[in-house]
Amino acid sequence: MIKVIHVLSDTNIGGAGRWLLNFLKYVDREKFLVKVVLPQGSLLKSKIEELKIESFEVPGMADRSFDIQSIKALYKIVKRERAQVVHTHASLSARIAARMAGVKAIIHTKHCIDQDIKKGVKRDIIAAVNTLLSHKIIAVAQAAKENLIASGMPEHRITVIHNGVEKLDIIPLTEREKIRAKWNIKPDDVVVGIVARLEEIKGHCYFIEAAHLVVDKNKRAKFLIVGTGSREEELKKQVKSLGLEEKVIFTGHIQDVGKIMNIIDINVISSLSEALCLSLIEGMSVGKPCIATNTGGNPEVVLDGQNGLLVPVKDVPKLAEAILKLVEDDKLREQMGMRGKKFMEEHFTAQAMTKKIEKTYEELIMN
Repeated sequence: MIKVIHVLSDTNIGGAGRWLLNFLKYVDREKFLVKVVLPQGSLLKSKIEELKIESFEVPGMADRSFDIQSIKALYKIVKRERAQVVHTHASLSARIAARMAGVKAIIHTKHCIDQDIKKGVKRDIIAAVNTLLSHKIIAVAQAAKENLIASGMPEHRITVIHNGVEKLDIIPLTEREKIRAKWNIKPDDVVVGIVARLEEIKGHCYFIEAAHLVVDKNKRAKFLIVGTGSREEELKKQVKSLGLEEKVIFTGHIQDVGKIMNIIDINVISSLSEALCLSLIEGMSVGKPCIATNTGGNPEVVLDGQNGLLVPVKDVPKLAEAILKLVEDDKLREQMGMRGKKFMEEHFTAQAMTKKIEKTYEELIMN
């Protein structure tokens, strides 16, 4: 049995946390003994415990890639557990500890795309450190791989394994109607939703501006903003200033995203940068057409004109035009949604992702 330790420094459940939960659900427990290291107070802890996976908490590493004080604690855990594989998610401290402990395979998953790529000597130093501390880097999209190469990482160290998700359940029409009624959504409303952290990188302000343009031309459109984050109050003020309080609904944190995805008619991501968006894939699993900004890994998920529409980053008129196109064409929404569902089932399942990761572990251990 191969002993694997995952290290994640996030306290909230973001893309990396959801990635990890999907992996843990499907990992072959007869071949791999997997344990997880988290910062104190992580919201992931209870979710991991529900999956019967042992976890350890380390103080000081909360939301930090590098924390010198936590290296010693991480080193002790890795040595005590006799880890053969240490798989990190942004935790530089864990990679240092794993290298110090002589771990056979150190893997790092790159969940995002860096906008600020260093130049010259600084770039070379960062690339050399990352190369020294990782036997393999998993890029969650081809775009993430290209970003890593631009940052100086050697191509042979990088492997692309697309994010995978667990298919959401399609809930009965009567239950969907009850959920819609809870949010004051009428039967003939077309719901345009965005499921993302309320942070600047996700581009909610452009989504709201596009909503303003759309409702002037089609009163059927209603907009859901799902999630929480540091920009929540600012975005609510923007909605109020545009007189959209009756058209734009903030749901806050939703425990069961599947219920929201079931009542959304059009799934939008307006990100300024994106590696590979899990909420796009989750929406596809229940047959929802997508609109996404043409950045990062989004074009690897959204095939423009087939399962959704791509629009330029920050282009409010184009985003509004795409939303209107789908709001006004029920048949097109249905066709794109069904194509997206098929595409997701063929390329982006958690099971397929997990098998590829397991194969990566075995290849590194055997070398």
